[in-house]
Amino acid sequence: MKNTFKIWALIITSTFVDAQDLGDPNCESLLLVSSWFNNNVKIYDGCNGAFIRNLADDGVLKGPQSIFQDSHGDLIVVSESNHKLIKFDQTTLSTASTVVAPGLMRNPITLVKKDNGNIYLGSYSSNEIIELNTTTWQSVRTVLPANNNRIKGIDIGMALGPDGHLYVPGYDSNSVLRVNPTNGNTSNFINTGSNFLDRPRSIFFNGNQMLITAWGKRAIYNYNLNGVYQDTKVNNLHGAAGITADGPGHILVTSDTLNTVRRYNLADFSFETIIPSNSGDLKGATFVYRLMKVTPTNETETVTDMQQAWITGVGSVSGKSILVEDFTATTGGAFGADFNPTDIQVYDWGDLLIEFTNCHAANMSYTSNIDLDGKPFGSSEYPVRRLAMNPPARACDDQGIEHVTNNHWMAGSFYGGSSRSGEGFTIDLLENDRAIVTWYTYLPKAQDR
Repeated sequence: MKNTFKIWALIITSTFVDAQDLGDPNCESLLLVSSWFNNNVKIYDGCNGAFIRNLADDGVLKGPQSIFQDSHGDLIVVSESNHKLIKFDQTTLSTASTVVAPGLMRNPITLVKKDNGNIYLGSYSSNEIIELNTTTWQSVRTVLPANNNRIKGIDIGMALGPDGHLYVPGYDSNSVLRVNPTNGNTSNFINTGSNFLDRPRSIFFNGNQMLITAWGKRAIYNYNLNGVYQDTKVNNLHGAAGITADGPGHILVTSDTLNTVRRYNLADFSFETIIPSNSGDLKGATFVYRLMKVTPTNETETVTDMQQAWITGVGSVSGKSILVEDFTATTGGAFGADFNPTDIQVYDWGDLLIEFTNCHAANMSYTSNIDLDGKPFGSSEYPVRRLAMNPPARACDDQGIEHVTNNHWMAGSFYGGSSRSGEGFTIDLLENDRAIVTWYTYLPKAQDR
């Protein structure tokens, strides 16, 4: 059956407060601090340090550590104790989804950006380092194998040195390991227990200086680029933990004992306390990240040739699959007050199959019965993954997909990753092993539409 028609888009709005509206409206940033002991990340105003709110709902994070932004600007939190990487939408800082589920690495704790699309991720318990692609969220290769007997207790502040090597602090081995990320060759940069080192947590390069937080000595030590101790920059900092850059001349340093964040001047190491002790119930401050707000434009944008479409249907659930045999599309609709239900016509679009491979990923395939302006929707397939975490999906993670006793975990929002930006699926589970599936997608390209 061939029909020429137009399909209008469905737009969903959110009631979440935009991140740029949090805190002082005159301040351009927010400070995010990992609060390890109460399993959350605290959000503070980036200028006056006032506590705003927690980043995550209860149960999402467990032992949060390193924080970074991916190539799209979304926030990624390394959740050490439940072995995950969790993504938060940069616009609202409210929508959470698991991008790395348990099974890839136990106790991930630290990361270093290799480039815009890849990171190096290190594990505290297995002492391994992998290269991870942040589009597919799959391991590219192993940089340092697990249980390597070269280092013990990789901690939060692994760093990339000016020579292109990874410098890795070993909290339990009281050492720093140098790793060539290209070939995996290693060498002891600071041997166990030498040069005053005691439970190192973070490394920061400042020109020819290598600053290391020594948790056991309550200090920040300075070494040269040959690993020789030079002097002590900071004394009596109980719980010295994370170091991150804060502009060209300052660093932010967390204390997991004082539960505070200090801003040090790299010229003379004078400091100001920007997050007071225990502010917002901060407990176990390990990592701090300054997030720049995204300022929206208030200009009205004129849009032409909008190509969005949506297709929906009720399918049957069998095992780990959903089959929709009567996928439908409509024509005749108009926006707002111009909508007339008597103008709507319903067309048999085709069928769609979603086959889950784990709690958060599936293979999607489809075959369409119709053409649009002589251009067929056709048939194809591609992988999809969960866009936002929900309680049934989290329960599937905790129990394991082979042990879940219902299909509630299938419900949620899914998309095809950055290569399929702007389209996705919603799945709503019904009684009697049925599911509503809606596909928000685009029209086939046609000339002179």
